[in-house]
Amino acid sequence: MQQQLAAGQVAVRMLFDGNQSRMQVLAAVKVNATPETIWRVLTDCEHAANFIPGVKRCRRVQSAPDDSWEIVEQEAKYSWFMPAVTTMIRAEYQRPHRIDFKRISGDLKQEDGNWVLASAADAATIVEYELYVDPGFWIPRVLLRHSLRAELPAALTAVRERAESTVANR
Repeated sequence: MQQQLAAGQVAVRMLFDGNQSRMQVLAAVKVNATPETIWRVLTDCEHAANFIPGVKRCRRVQSAPDDSWEIVEQEAKYSWFMPAVTTMIRAEYQRPHRIDFKRISGDLKQEDGNWVLASAADAATIVEYELYVDPGFWIPRVLLRHSLRAELPAALTAVRERAESTVANR
């Protein structure tokens, strides 16, 4: 993964759980921006559909008075062969370095994971994403693998481009 990050690529690894459609996804990207700048991009629910491929709608349902957590509803369509999926998640925030999220309702059986923003030696930030998902229905692995190998790098690249363009426009 380190070689892919150094080359400016999005690193992605998928681990399937037995013969099921349940899986763990690990991904990372190097971004030339501070964790705070990336944080603002990751938590920009109102504009997520404008720059993240697959996101159709995102809305805040409830937020903590101290911004330590929020409940977000998101609709996404990640692949032509899958229907749009609506999920309500609770996101726990440790600004600006970690977001933990967990499905509380929606179309998927289970969806939880985290975002970790770690400063790199060259003033860049390594953005790590981990997701465990159980759709609750069977999907051929070849289709899941194909979809995630295209969609996940596109989404992380969009986050990188948005954060880096924010820095460039200052």
